[in-house]
Amino acid sequence: MRFLLFPVLLVCCSTAVQMRVAEADYEKYLKALPDLKPIAAGKDVALAVRYVENPDLLSLDAATRTKLYRMVEKYAMEAYKISLKITEEGAVKMADYFKSVQAWFNESPIGFPAQAYLISWFAMDREARIAETIAATLKQHDAAKIREYLGENSSLDALTAKFIITLGKIYSEKDLRGRPLLFGKNRNSEPQYSFGHWSTILQGEKIVDFILTNGGIIGADNGMPIYVIARGGVTSAFVENNAHRPYQGVGVLGLYPFLAETKFFTEKRGVLTPEEKFEAIAWVWLHELGHLLFKKSENYSFADSVHRAPPDLRYYEWAKRVRSSRNHHTNEIANMKKF
Repeated sequence: MRFLLFPVLLVCCSTAVQMRVAEADYEKYLKALPDLKPIAAGKDVALAVRYVENPDLLSLDAATRTKLYRMVEKYAMEAYKISLKITEEGAVKMADYFKSVQAWFNESPIGFPAQAYLISWFAMDREARIAETIAATLKQHDAAKIREYLGENSSLDALTAKFIITLGKIYSEKDLRGRPLLFGKNRNSEPQYSFGHWSTILQGEKIVDFILTNGGIIGADNGMPIYVIARGGVTSAFVENNAHRPYQGVGVLGLYPFLAETKFFTEKRGVLTPEEKFEAIAWVWLHELGHLLFKKSENYSFADSVHRAPPDLRYYEWAKRVRSSRNHHTNEIANMKKF
């Protein structure tokens, strides 16, 4: 779970008081959930998946998705020695899907992330709140780790400016209709990119174990880990607590950073063939299955382990290194009690 910071300008406002109450209710709810239990060794794993499609972005057709599922199953045996079977339970358009889950965003307690986590691109205090979040994240890491992820110039002003410039470049990319991903005229679509809104969705989900979308979880929120800051707000995928599904969680993977053939992502990720994109997607998905199935914490120690998230957007370079590893250090990485 990401830590939460409230904007300083709201500390005396009734809204902030209400949010503190909502936060307490949410924390009480999470605390009451049973502690996470890893799957049993050698267990056959059935994974139900839903595909959520934004028709204005590059996508994967049903046959291509099936090919991806078989690849993930194959690599799951390589990395984890488990027999995985992925079944797609259906596909839905992004707009229709968000209409169907809209009520969850105001439902207590699971609506709290949707209400509290997002630092809106259109907020007047955006820069100050992003700086506050980055400052809190820096306190969690030593100087060497900060340099590794964020470079030599780690002053708060420089990191904040770089983050905003990078995120602005991403939001300025054009969709298939020639419109920016996010701008004033389509600002009502911001929840589709919001970590907090997807967090609420994953906690409310009752039918599937993983959501695959050709969209992206891209933006600023109140608890970004260091690798998301390094990527300019890109959360490749994540897993959230869920009281309804058998693995005690549900995950989402956003394909936009992998599929986009735009200037920014081509430069940062590299020019990849379809097969290389599939390889990268599959191993990022396997990283998330390390959380969902084995309840492994985020790993910052073992660079060649599938349990270490890609530090930047060079997904395929990360995937090659991870796939060649003979030891993913699974037994050396601590388990989580909650996602």
